[in-house]
Amino acid sequence: LRCWNALKRSDRAPTISLAQAVESMQRFKKDSSFVVRELKAFFNKYPVECGANGINDLLESLAKRLDSDLVEQVIEMMPSMGLKPDQRTYEILLTMQFTTRNFTEVRTLLSTMQSRGISLTTRSTIVAVKAALKTGSFEEATRHFSQLKALWSGLSDGATPSTAPRHIVTQLVELACREHQLGEFLPLLEGVPVSEDAVSSMLSECIRRKDPALTSKVEKLVREQGHQLSDATYTLLVKSASNDPGRVQQLFDEVVAKGAMLSADFALALLAFCTQTRSMKLADSLFEHMKPKQIPVLSAFIRFYADSEQNDKACDVYEKHLQCLRMSGTAKGDGQPLQQAVCLDARIERSLMSAALRCGRHDLAKNFLDASPSDVAKHITMIRNCAASGNLIGAMKVFETLKSSGTEVNSVVYNTVLDACVECRDLPAAEAWMAQTKSIGLVDVVSYNTLIKAHLQNLNFAKARSLMEEMRSEGLQPNRVTFNELVNGLVTRGSPAQRAEIWGIIKEMKAAGVKPNQVTCSILLKSLNAHSNEADILETMDLISAMDEPMDEVLLSSVVEACVRIGKPDLLAQKLKQLHNTDKMSVSGSHTFGSLIKAYGHAKDIDGVWRCWKEMRSRHIRPTSITLGCMVEAVVSNGDTEGAYDLIHQMQEDDRCRDALNAVIYCSVLKGFTREKKMQRVMTVYEEMLNRKVDLSIVTYNTLLDACARCGRMDKAPEIVTEMKSQGIQPNLITYSTMVKGHCQAGDIERGFAMLEEMKNETRLKPDEIMYNSLLDGCAQNNLVDEGLGLLRRMEEEGVAPSNFTLSLLVKLMNRCRKLDSAFSLVQEISAKYRFSPNVHVYSNLIQACVANRQLQRGMTTFSNMLEERVRPESRTYAILVRASITQNQCDQAAGLIRGALGLPGAQPYISEQKTSLAAINDLDYNLIAETLQGLADKGRVQDLAVPLMSDIKRLQPGLRLDTGLQRRVMSAGLATEAGGVQMTHQKSEHSSYGGSPAFGGRPSNGGNRQNQNRFGNSNNRSDNRSWRS
Repeated sequence: LRCWNALKRSDRAPTISLAQAVESMQRFKKDSSFVVRELKAFFNKYPVECGANGINDLLESLAKRLDSDLVEQVIEMMPSMGLKPDQRTYEILLTMQFTTRNFTEVRTLLSTMQSRGISLTTRSTIVAVKAALKTGSFEEATRHFSQLKALWSGLSDGATPSTAPRHIVTQLVELACREHQLGEFLPLLEGVPVSEDAVSSMLSECIRRKDPALTSKVEKLVREQGHQLSDATYTLLVKSASNDPGRVQQLFDEVVAKGAMLSADFALALLAFCTQTRSMKLADSLFEHMKPKQIPVLSAFIRFYADSEQNDKACDVYEKHLQCLRMSGTAKGDGQPLQQAVCLDARIERSLMSAALRCGRHDLAKNFLDASPSDVAKHITMIRNCAASGNLIGAMKVFETLKSSGTEVNSVVYNTVLDACVECRDLPAAEAWMAQTKSIGLVDVVSYNTLIKAHLQNLNFAKARSLMEEMRSEGLQPNRVTFNELVNGLVTRGSPAQRAEIWGIIKEMKAAGVKPNQVTCSILLKSLNAHSNEADILETMDLISAMDEPMDEVLLSSVVEACVRIGKPDLLAQKLKQLHNTDKMSVSGSHTFGSLIKAYGHAKDIDGVWRCWKEMRSRHIRPTSITLGCMVEAVVSNGDTEGAYDLIHQMQEDDRCRDALNAVIYCSVLKGFTREKKMQRVMTVYEEMLNRKVDLSIVTYNTLLDACARCGRMDKAPEIVTEMKSQGIQPNLITYSTMVKGHCQAGDIERGFAMLEEMKNETRLKPDEIMYNSLLDGCAQNNLVDEGLGLLRRMEEEGVAPSNFTLSLLVKLMNRCRKLDSAFSLVQEISAKYRFSPNVHVYSNLIQACVANRQLQRGMTTFSNMLEERVRPESRTYAILVRASITQNQCDQAAGLIRGALGLPGAQPYISEQKTSLAAINDLDYNLIAETLQGLADKGRVQDLAVPLMSDIKRLQPGLRLDTGLQRRVMSAGLATEAGGVQMTHQKSEHSSYGGSPAFGGRPSNGGNRQNQNRFGNSNNRSDNRSWRS
């Protein structure tokens, strides 16, 4: 700055960087008005330096630090210097506002540029496209994309549409599909490379719209770009050509000619087409070429042949192919292979039994029928080390050595030995040492606190309280540590009745003049969970607000975790807003900003996330790897993975921040794209990590494998594992577990079991519950009941305890194989053996099994038992029971269940009066309510069930708004039912009026006939009028 002041006295314009000068001013806490005055004075003295380029260079530096306030003041200063914002100025402003996700300001800037006739640069146009994508404005996105293509065509530096970022094109395609504007958007894609994800999105939209012409345009575009069509693309093309047998045959011949291995998805799509068109020849060709071994594909062939009355073929596929499949397991842990048969799901089994009977294969049919539906300073240090290793005798010897040396032993040493007794869990030794310490007059508050801790560890809360009274009698007052130890003991080890004393201790603490501190608040926050009393939650938050000391990062993290744990992001947002408006939070460094960013991310306050980031950057605080990781994770977790990836690229361009990037930060983006099932973006990030020589870890490769599993691309898994090993990284348990899960989800259960055996043979790793559950889920999907039960036995033999998740999968497996009694037996046996209570997912699966086996009443009994065990139902539980009730014409039961779920009166007798509060849930699916009302109307129960239910919902659940269209449909159904009743009355009247006519065997006279006709006419009119008035 001294240099700066010296330069201002020079007559010649100095050659300096204004950006660096401004940064120096800011680092010395000069405010924005000071900086602007200095700049004005500089430009007034040296007009020659007052050019657009210099101003833009300055703006670019400020924009990179997101210092929007100073940027705005510099822009306001420009007219006084005879300058106007130009293309580059607006490019800088647009980029800065987009980075902070201020899309409203981006739109304002674009409008200003248009009104002033300033054209957009390529970079500005890309920002405009991205902003339109983020706001979902298809019209703006396509307009700016058209401008982008026009800009490329006018450039001479070799830039073409082929250089367009592919992920932007993919997002444009996805937006066009969501807005049903794909046909209008396709011409803009000419000459622009599209990714496989974009192709899949376009073809999926064609299938939804059932538009073969649009499909042809998309296919033509893809082929003209020289794409090698993937298996997934062929699958979508087959689905979109469901009404064109010739085209489907061409696609199949093309795939065969390529010699590619057919996937299960492609085969299932082709079989669905064969079922629709009765194309036996194509199905036979598919079977002959594919020679399938996947259980889902073989099952689909069996069903196709059985439904097509090709009974022998259906039985042959089962006996020669599906039944021959065996899953290799281990019986009783002796290493011997165990051969077990494949079990079909109920529907295919019925089809196969019918086929076997029709073609005379009675033995096969009989086999199906007979199958049973089953975790001083040196001496003090030495004492502590002995205590840490459990060597109390050694600790005592060290003390005796110190004492025999003639050194004066103070209370600190005695307390250290006392702490060693407590550490070694020797309570009698601790009490004896306490008595010895007291006898020589060296006992102090620390001594009592240590002994109190020992009694708390032994759950002797009464003795701990009595020691506090003893302290007072000795003239010692309990301090913060005393009270915090006591509260912590109650929180971590106390019974519910004992934990109820916590707030009494807090009051006692305040009465003693000891103010609760950060540690006290952190302990109380640990005690909060989803079942905590609302008053306890609010009192804890009030205690935090009343603290004298500023909140540190540890407490801030505890607040964040507690609010997330109790499921109250709104409370977290409120707390953060309160901290933002006070001086309670000391923001002094990058780590503190990281904690705040993490907190705003959990609260789903993305504006707060960017506000913290912007403030940190404008104050020239360099982000650490942890802070940057928190920022990227917060942006990803709030659904903006592309924004997080852009942020990484911005950090790469900043020399001061580049070193903060690491594999963990990249992994957050990898996980975000994985959750969004964007395999190509995942591989793009991975390739960038390789090119930038980022140190890869096992977490990176496990995330890549998880992407393969989620996106159904397990064909890429072997290549990833090979690359991982080439980097010197060996697979761990998570690696194998992820691959097992992926293969099972893809229907390749055999490969899943093979991975288990590979891990067992090639490593020292042991499968955990997650791996077993993945395999059990695969068995459930493929109806492999024997393999599933074998897995359960093996799991128990290896000491892996089943959980509720395991139990829910076993119930699902038994349901698929029609073994309802076995499902209930397993639940009772396993929950009793491992001493846990079944949760809502287990009960819901049991109820689903009852309904699937046409035992609705047993399902209702299970529902009652669930409430008796104080397990709150979920929306899915009600959906299963209500839909089954309507299907089986038990409308009163369906209405009663909906009333119970919404907490409305009238749920009895289906839900007991004592359980109504437990039965009510907050997240009942609105579609289920609408479906129920419509179902009641369709069953003719409008007036007595549907209308009263609608009325009570409006009156007692005003927050639940029923769609007016639904109300009209229900009332219309009611009117139609009434009209039907009127018509029946009319017909009965007519029948009785002509009772004496010749047609009915009577001999009426003319007079009598006229009398009957008059009586008929009058009666009909009266009846008609009365009916319509009612």
